[in-house]
Amino acid sequence: MKIFFKLYNIFIFLLILLFIGLNYIYIKEEINYDKNKLQILTNNSKKINQYFLINKTFIFSLKDVLTNNLQLNELSHPAYNQINQKDDTYNILCVLDNIESSLTGIGKLEEIDLDTIHEIYSVLYLKPLFKTILNSKHDIKWVYYTSAKNFIYVAPSNEVWGKEFLTSFYKKEFWTNTIPLNNPKSELILTKIYDDTGKGYLTTLSLPITNKDKFMGVISIDISVNILNEMIDEDILIGSIYLVNKDDKIIASNKKFGLNDVLNSTPNILELSIFDDMLRLVYIEDKSKKIISIIRSSISQVLLLIFILSIIFMLCHLLILNKKIKLLANRDSLTSLLNRRAMRNESKKLLNITNRYNQDTSLLLLDIDFFKKVNDTYGHHIGDITIKEVANILSKNTRTSDLVSRYGGEEFLIMLSNTNSKKAYILAERIRNDISNLKIKNTDLKITISIGCTEYKRDEKLDSFINRVDLLLYKAKDQGRNQTVKG
Repeated sequence: MKIFFKLYNIFIFLLILLFIGLNYIYIKEEINYDKNKLQILTNNSKKINQYFLINKTFIFSLKDVLTNNLQLNELSHPAYNQINQKDDTYNILCVLDNIESSLTGIGKLEEIDLDTIHEIYSVLYLKPLFKTILNSKHDIKWVYYTSAKNFIYVAPSNEVWGKEFLTSFYKKEFWTNTIPLNNPKSELILTKIYDDTGKGYLTTLSLPITNKDKFMGVISIDISVNILNEMIDEDILIGSIYLVNKDDKIIASNKKFGLNDVLNSTPNILELSIFDDMLRLVYIEDKSKKIISIIRSSISQVLLLIFILSIIFMLCHLLILNKKIKLLANRDSLTSLLNRRAMRNESKKLLNITNRYNQDTSLLLLDIDFFKKVNDTYGHHIGDITIKEVANILSKNTRTSDLVSRYGGEEFLIMLSNTNSKKAYILAERIRNDISNLKIKNTDLKITISIGCTEYKRDEKLDSFINRVDLLLYKAKDQGRNQTVKG
């Protein structure tokens, strides 16, 4: 039964180690997982941010060129000579290096004023920049300028639109969100996504154009959502990644989504702000899949931990057995004080130090008075309790450098290092008084103790030292007990 109990203790100890080890491995792997995840998301955010910054550069370049053109007094463009009238709209179709563009406006040719003509000239000179942007590898679907004077210049296009279609443009988000009424600070605007037949889901970057503090129109770039989806489609991440705007409308994702889908607030998310805080890259983690992934990556470490614990089991078992043997050999089983054999061994070591450094050492021999009556009256159980209580008082009143032992049945021997007989006597009296005040539960016992006290003589043998203190103890008993005799 005792062996089983010890093995059970070792098993509990190993379970604790296993729990700590598994917890450490999991936390370590989770930290690595989170670092890897953050690195991937950071790289994605940088890539997307760089993409939008380049597009921002495109659109500001268009603005700068157009603003400069508008400020030129004498400006004309040869393509204006190709202007045509169709019903209640006018149009110009242009081709430059296989890039088609079209300008369509509402009204009659004879009604176009000089300011509008000058603006058309200025816009037509954007064609080379339109070509550069469309030929870039940014998957730009449309580049266009929408004028407050009811005309639109767009590439790539060879379409001639009617009045109703043109009018509908001025109701779309790229226009309504960018005009001064809704954008007094003339900021760059990014719209939610929309479905362009044949082009797929698109989002629009729009920037207002002013000339001499007068709002002229809006320059816009339509970006394909597909290229954004590709940027965040990382198979290594098991969660969902979303690119959302300020209104939490989804712009792109590695998961399926629809027009006007909104990303609802949810736990286990990681957000990275990008593109001047106009966009956020949001990662929503699948907790269960994350745990499975971490466990799979930890299998080799777990197996190694189990192997190490097997070794620890054997070592712990050996250590416990060794400690038990040492304890049985050197300690009294009832009081945990040094036993007689261990006391003699340790005393010899202490006396060697005493002789070498010429230190004072004293010895106390204590015996519980009339202890046989305690056993006879209350039984051995109370007798054992009495011995343990006396041992506790001895331990509390001595130092770690002192040697305290149960030398016989009710006899205790204390060797006091670096202590003369005067100090030893004071300590003996304090111990005797503490024991005389000892109360044993459920008894009316008054415990007293007799003590012999003496100081070591240089080069004296241990047996001689003990014999002298033993005689002093007998003298204390002969003189009526409950006293200390010093000699």
